[in-house]
Formats: sequence, structure tokens, C-alpha cells
Amino acid sequence: MAGAMTGCSALSGGESTDDLTFTRLDQTAVFVADGVDLAVPEEVPTVSATNNADLLVLPADTDVGSEQAVDWLANERVIAVVGGDAESTWHGWARSDEFEDAFRRDGFSDSEPDPSLLVGAAVGLDVTTYRHSWADGPRNRDVLRALDEDLTDIESKTPQ
Repeated sequence: MAGAMTGCSALSGGESTDDLTFTRLDQTAVFVADGVDLAVPEEVPTVSATNNADLLVLPADTDVGSEQAVDWLANERVIAVVGGDAESTWHGWARSDEFEDAFRRDGFSDSEPDPSLLVGAAVGLDVTTYRHSWADGPRNRDVLRALDEDLTDIESKTPQ
């Protein structure tokens, strides 16, 4: 499944990812949903079904509901939302009854500028989020690097 994914053109691509090295991303099963234009290097394991993924990369206009998002988070999966409405999508899930029943809710914050990549993961009863914005929009390598950094940070917060 390496190569460009079809869908929205949220990412500016065309650049090589050959020189990227990863700390955690290359050890993580990644699902990239339709609608996310992300070229995944060969060294990153990809899966074709959400139930096999440790990291789910979704478009901001996903039809994934809060119940499914909460289930993934509760099962120690990481969710990355890509696109201009990433924060709005995340807030929709985080304000849901399902989210409130499963996790501690410590309020909401709006980022300025709006993130084009929002990554969330459950660490116990808390959910931590990472917001990324780029002046000229994210390039493929920017997203891959951010995902690797976030996964590394999440791993350091997760009790062994």
C-alpha cells in the first residue's frame, strides 16, 4: 500500500521521503483512509482494515462517528485527522456523550491557526492531543515526521 493514496489534496506532495528516518512510525501498523492523500514509505507497515491498525489516519470530513472514535481510543489506538477541519472533527468527538463516559474531559481549546493535522491518543483516562499547522499547508514529509514525533511522545507517556 505504499505510494500516494487517492482522495483530497490536503497534502502537497511530490517530494521524496527517502531521507526520512523514524523512531516509532516504522514500527506502527498504519491505516490510511480514503480521502487522505498521504504517500507512506515502504518501511512503514500499512494495513487495509481499521481493526488491524495502531494508527488511523482519517480525513477531516470523515464519516467516523464519536462512538467508533472513542472505541479506537479506548483500545489504545492513535487517531490522526488530516485537513482544514481536523479540529472541528475532533471537537465533535470530544464533546460527545460517548467520550465523556469513557475519558476525563478537561475542556476544549481552539488552536490558532487551525491545525491541518490533529493527533489524539488515550493515556489511561486522559486523552492527549497534538496539533500541527504549517504556513504553506503540510507536505507529505511534514505529516510523516509529525506522526513519528507524536507516536514517540505518546509511547513515553504510556505506562508499560
